[in-house]
Amino acid sequence: MIKPRKVSFETLGCRYNRFESAEMAYELENAGFAAAGEGETSDIVVINTCSVTSKSAARCRAAIRQARAQNPGAVVVVAGCYSQTNPAEAAAEEGVGLVLGNVEKFELANALKEIGDGGAPAKVMVGSGTRPDYLPVRPVTSLEGRTNAYIKAQSGCDEECSFCVVRIARGKSVSARPDDVVAQVRLMAGKGVREVVFTGINLGQFGGGTGLCGLIKRTLDETSTERVRLSSINPQHVTDELIELMASSPRICRHLHIPLQNGSDRILAAMRRPYTSGMYETLLGKLAKAIPGIGIGADVMVGFPGETEEDFNATYSLIERSPLMMLHVFTYSPREGTEAYSMKGRPPKKEAKARAAMLKKLSGQKRAEAGEKQVGGTLDALVENTRDAAGNLKGFSDNYFPVTFKGPDSLMSAIVPVKIISAGADGLSGAV
Repeated sequence: MIKPRKVSFETLGCRYNRFESAEMAYELENAGFAAAGEGETSDIVVINTCSVTSKSAARCRAAIRQARAQNPGAVVVVAGCYSQTNPAEAAAEEGVGLVLGNVEKFELANALKEIGDGGAPAKVMVGSGTRPDYLPVRPVTSLEGRTNAYIKAQSGCDEECSFCVVRIARGKSVSARPDDVVAQVRLMAGKGVREVVFTGINLGQFGGGTGLCGLIKRTLDETSTERVRLSSINPQHVTDELIELMASSPRICRHLHIPLQNGSDRILAAMRRPYTSGMYETLLGKLAKAIPGIGIGADVMVGFPGETEEDFNATYSLIERSPLMMLHVFTYSPREGTEAYSMKGRPPKKEAKARAAMLKKLSGQKRAEAGEKQVGGTLDALVENTRDAAGNLKGFSDNYFPVTFKGPDSLMSAIVPVKIISAGADGLSGAV
């Protein structure tokens, strides 16, 4: 009997990538490949890559070399965004047998069978696949022990932000069919998943004939899932209809991540972001009023070409007076192929680093202030299936605060009301 070839995955970048690695693993399992166990040497190492910054690309190259060192003789597969934007560079790395773009990576099983055990120059399959008119929703088969799960509802992006290489790597926006999404949510709920997270490269561009609000309504009406959470969504897509829907249903988590990028209208225009700082600030105020206790996070970028101290101060001031509770802070990274790549006037690295440090400190302060406001109240926490280092139960509230408390194992996987007693740097602690 021929033993199946053993495969391991290394995933870089965003949660969306992690979900797609699970999809690729599902396709390989169906094709007769086996997952390598912990500590086992792999016959095939799949590196699902990111290219959002120059550091991301460097990490991809380092991961290729590490995979080769840890699995001598293995076929190294480089897939995803780095493959899409730098296929020749990926193929030139020693030990790489296969380079797959963002469409082609879901043909991984057939591609592996074609190249055998490797040894030949890398086979490059980028831009060779036919992109479907809709986004396939692949069934999830291994949900045991999961309390929440992601659903990829949308991919690609039709916007033209001047700094972004992701739209180049991912292509035009494409949506899953609502029937497929609802069926997948129903499957997950039947397997014990309490919370589904709709995710996409630009989730607000979900179409499918229903739009995002229509998809959420169908999910609430046609499935028993207890919580629906949305991943990152751009401010222009947070419509009055979406706000009203979130405010009216306790099953929709009171949490949004809404990229800001910059608080200066001049820089927002150079970034080709389709909103102004005033529009963004008005939106935050509307959300805070309509949905009390909502947790809102944001992406913020410093060091964009032309950013002055005055521009940065506008960003800092907007965030300081806003109801934002946390930030993902990035320093601009020039990416070849984008409009901003040739723009002049980048702030010195030292200055950009100092600005990033200031915003990260402000993020900590905003997080602490938001946490203190929860003390004395009660939050519903979705309890995970493992305890923290101190032996406490742990979970996340619907407005995305980590919560710990004492309790029996019988509360694991349940949504539990927790009285918040204190707030700290690591989250909230309370009692059932």
